[in-house]
Amino acid sequence: MAALFGRPSVIEHLCALLPPHMRPAFLLALLSASLASTALRAQRDTLRLDTVAITATRIPGTLERVARHAQVLDHRTLDGAARPEVSELLREHTAIDVRQRGPFDAQTDLSIRGGTYDQALVLIDGIPMSDPQTGHHLMDLPVLADALERIDVCYGGASRTFGAGAFSGAVNLITRRPTSDRGSLTLEGGEFGTWRLRGMQEWTHNDLGMRLTAFHGRSDGAVANSDQTRTGAHLGATKQWDHLELRGQVGWTGKRFGAQNFYSTAYPDQQELTRTLLAAVELKHRGRWSWSLRGYFRQHHDRFELFREGDGYYRFDNGYFIRGNADTARFTPTFFYTFHNVHRTQVFGAEAEVHRAWIAGTTAIGVHARDEGILSNVLGTPLHTPVPVHGSRDPYTRSDGRRNLAIHLDHRYSWKKLTIEAGVLLNLNTAFRPEWLPGIDLSHVWNGHHTTYASASRAFRLPTYTDLYYNRGGAVGSLDLLPEHGDQVELGHRFRSGRWGATVSGFSRRGRDLIDWVKRPGETTVRASNLTAVDLHGIELSLQNTSADDRTLIGAIYAYQWTDREAFDFTSLYVLDHLRHRLSAWGERRVSRFSLRANLSWQQRVGSYVDLNEGVATSYPDNFRVDAKVSWHNGPIQLFVSGYNLLNAEQMDRANVWLPGRWITGGITVTWNKGGEHDR
Repeated sequence: MAALFGRPSVIEHLCALLPPHMRPAFLLALLSASLASTALRAQRDTLRLDTVAITATRIPGTLERVARHAQVLDHRTLDGAARPEVSELLREHTAIDVRQRGPFDAQTDLSIRGGTYDQALVLIDGIPMSDPQTGHHLMDLPVLADALERIDVCYGGASRTFGAGAFSGAVNLITRRPTSDRGSLTLEGGEFGTWRLRGMQEWTHNDLGMRLTAFHGRSDGAVANSDQTRTGAHLGATKQWDHLELRGQVGWTGKRFGAQNFYSTAYPDQQELTRTLLAAVELKHRGRWSWSLRGYFRQHHDRFELFREGDGYYRFDNGYFIRGNADTARFTPTFFYTFHNVHRTQVFGAEAEVHRAWIAGTTAIGVHARDEGILSNVLGTPLHTPVPVHGSRDPYTRSDGRRNLAIHLDHRYSWKKLTIEAGVLLNLNTAFRPEWLPGIDLSHVWNGHHTTYASASRAFRLPTYTDLYYNRGGAVGSLDLLPEHGDQVELGHRFRSGRWGATVSGFSRRGRDLIDWVKRPGETTVRASNLTAVDLHGIELSLQNTSADDRTLIGAIYAYQWTDREAFDFTSLYVLDHLRHRLSAWGERRVSRFSLRANLSWQQRVGSYVDLNEGVATSYPDNFRVDAKVSWHNGPIQLFVSGYNLLNAEQMDRANVWLPGRWITGGITVTWNKGGEHDR
């Protein structure tokens, strides 16, 4: 320690002042700063700053001046990913808590900075993918990594930028623009009856480009009732004029998966089927006056079977679900299970925004209108006439809807190396009171390598229809729920020099009226409730380097979080169920025709769950996972082998849902290009 930092007495004194559980984060921060300073001295002549305008603020800006912890996963990171799912990319390279109930995105929840799965927002080219039914459907995406140019990650409340869904942060998936008449086809297979096929094709003509990606795959699963099938396709088109750009996209995805113990251990043999349709169009003008017009539509179908119907499971017979000759699905001896949950949500949205650069800076003003509706047989108020559901015995018998209007005003002013941005968003909703969401960001670029930033903002989230209406299987929602709020402050420092990059940030969020599902002592029912206040604090550190020959890439990111209240006098399902520590390190090395990509992740979760076998409160196990991919390239051919959880470690992200052990797959990718050149 003395040799590394040079002043052991100061370091030891500071460590002594900190609680023991915070000392590793403090020492890692000092180590990151030391490495960054060394890199700066070694590479003063190789300065390279990102010039891509990222989408972490209303007024686009480069990463250098963004006044918050923002992260960009570029095409160098996405290409050759060990696994093509967006969730795996986020798990490998970000500080996001990616909570999985199975591999291959069977169902994945995102938790950003200790938030719940309902508090994170995912967008595709700025189109929000949030579902008013539940945040569990947020990652029902029609795209994989090969459809993306980059991923912008915005840590912390971003309601001023993205609206109501971005309570704890946002992830914006930027799709690739067509550049040539090229394509690819990948066939992959492996253990547990796994096989997948995915392809991509681009077409270009003058200023018009189109890009089609599609995928299909299935698996028997590593344990009983974990089989799954998933299909998706996405078509994007772009047309360019002098100062205008027209973009359109349409995407569809469907999946069916066994959901063993997903939502209840009392009824373990569950199944879920979902379908998502997305369509959007955007017209954008660039100039001194810049403006954009956008419209979108998202429809989601969900069929949840608490008692799985099908061969080897339950069959429907004369109004009841029966397994074999004796077992009839029921909640109590006299309360029978007689229908599956079916839901359909539809969201229409339109957005207009204008930017104007003038002598006092840049001003942006915009409006976003959104209409959300649901048809269901569980959620909403009763319909006068049931609506038939295609392919289902169970009609929609309930519905609800709400309209939302968000108006925002932002202004950015730069003076020398200082940038100040302030703004406010007014949110009007037909079901809840108006909300004012102000925020201010400051950043200072010191010498082209270092940026110090600070921000303060307010975020909020509306209750989902599940929060409001659900009443089945021992879980009860509440129509008395209020929107939840969070006031956040953040202070950080960003370093970039040559091929080195590092970030250190700290944040504090005061949450009010947080929505959680809780179980009181002596009760068996879980109820949706507003918690009074929970304060959450955290530190995030990241470091990345790319070699001069671009053949070696290494990086690491670490997050540490704690709350002012680690326990209540009741059981909390989500709010207190966050990560304490998360560390992810990755590396890639290319040698001749071979490439090796590896990722190591470790995380420690606070909170507890009731163990299925023991029946007592049990702490979550630490998750430690190693994944790797080895590839061989020869012209248009690539052969690869991927390993998931190579050390066969026990893993659990959700209560009583164990994730698979070691899982090996391999495959081949063929690429082609009209011009005769092949992708690497």
